[in-house]
Amino acid sequence: MNREEAYKTLTKLIKNQNLIKHHLACEAVMKVLYRKFTPSTGQNPQDEEKWGIVGLLHDADYELTRNHPEKHTLVLEEKIGSKLPEDVMYAILSHNFANNQVLPKSAMDWSIYCADELTGLIIAATLVNPEKKLASVTTDFVINRFNEPSFARGANRDQILACQDKLGIPIRDFIDLSLKAMQSISHELGL
Repeated sequence: MNREEAYKTLTKLIKNQNLIKHHLACEAVMKVLYRKFTPSTGQNPQDEEKWGIVGLLHDADYELTRNHPEKHTLVLEEKIGSKLPEDVMYAILSHNFANNQVLPKSAMDWSIYCADELTGLIIAATLVNPEKKLASVTTDFVINRFNEPSFARGANRDQILACQDKLGIPIRDFIDLSLKAMQSISHELGL
């Protein structure tokens, strides 16, 4: 499945435009993480697209499973698992390991696990920023919101902080690269 097919699949399964924007944000962050983990001499456009597809499809069954978190990602695997490379489907499954027991192993797996929650926190921070534009949000602004436990309570800080132990990326750097990735597609995100 290429990126175009993945996007068509996403928009067939997800109708809520804010959820589609969440997927686009995760796709952008995953591509930046791919480039971070792969020296420029070894980068492969197909592999970068693969990482992006993980971000683009990771929650594609959300509207079907929102009331059954134990089925999240498993329904997606039933619907499209055979159309995806095994490592892509594994990464998607593993980002919900708290419910399905598929443990993250690779950098790609841990990247979507951490990025999923952080993109939501960055969007929430953008929406409380006076300008409500990603361009005006700074890394420090996001860190300050991250450190406020009552802000965006649904964003699991422990999941985001796994970037340090599992990916070897300090939290400040992880927020910075994720914010920049999202800023690069601010038009698509409407922010």
